[in-house]
Amino acid sequence: MRDVRVSFPRPCDEKWEAMTPAGCDRVCARCDTVIHDLSQYELDEAEALLRRNPDSCVRAQIDADGVVALKPGRLGSARRMVIAAAATAGLLTAGAPAFAKRDRPGGAIAGNVDSIGARVRVTVTGPDGRTYRTTARTNGQFRIRHLPAGTYTVSYNFCGENRTVENVIVRDGETVLPRVQDADQCIVIGLLRIEESRG
Repeated sequence: MRDVRVSFPRPCDEKWEAMTPAGCDRVCARCDTVIHDLSQYELDEAEALLRRNPDSCVRAQIDADGVVALKPGRLGSARRMVIAAAATAGLLTAGAPAFAKRDRPGGAIAGNVDSIGARVRVTVTGPDGRTYRTTARTNGQFRIRHLPAGTYTVSYNFCGENRTVENVIVRDGETVLPRVQDADQCIVIGLLRIEESRG
């Protein structure tokens, strides 16, 4: 049987600890919605919840492989709930200065940031304070091109925690792959949907 592929189209910033307990779940005061703690659900129960109510908000612990932590089932099913890392449309770049094509700087920063199947905003700040932004793909890959030579800072937000990589040196015509910290797991709160396979 196939794994259940899910995505977080709308992660949320609200803190689990600040929510009102409601059995094993909690109630978000901001939107008056029940937030289901998936660690208390077996796979079949979690899948049924998401199919019954496609706009369910959940709290999910996700490991580095994109597997959602669920309550172990009685039958020891080999099926899992995993975050879908489907390829998305091309990277979006904004805030880059306008240059004639032949005059564009040749430097670039590319790499992977922690991702949970959601698109993560990546910001690169240059030595002059100018910022360049892109949105990483759902698998965490990003690339920012046309950077002048210099020393940059790369920053992004993962699970409500700001991550920064400093002193990324870019030379003209060179693509730099900064070392980005890997996360073992992440806890995400927000709208979770099942991604139906096509084909």
